Amino acid sequence: MAANPEITESLSPIEFDLESKSFQATYDSIRDSTSLAVVAVVATALGEDPQALTPLQTIIDTDALDKLTTESATGFRACDRISFRYGGFEITVTSEDVIEANHLEDT
Repeated sequence: MAANPEITESLSPIEFDLESKSFQATYDSIRDSTSLAVVAVVATALGEDPQALTPLQTIIDTDALDKLTTESATGFRACDRISFRYGGFEITVTSEDVIEANHLEDT
């Protein structure tokens, strides 16, 4: 599944893992912001226009998300893994620039 190139330039094609029911993609956190990459993954997974989604900043502080997932001048990141819910998915962002979106089951 190709990601929306208008949002991020570095996002890899989004792969779906049938067993875990999750979408995964990698991105370059130096070239693209994590928050925009998350929106691109969710929009692509849902087959929707990113602008039709609930704004991510209503769910999580996007400035904090971007800062926590970007390497500092010392080469370290503030966190190895961040998880939150957005657009019907449990989103996990790792320090390896991987975004995983696990579809939440309706309960």
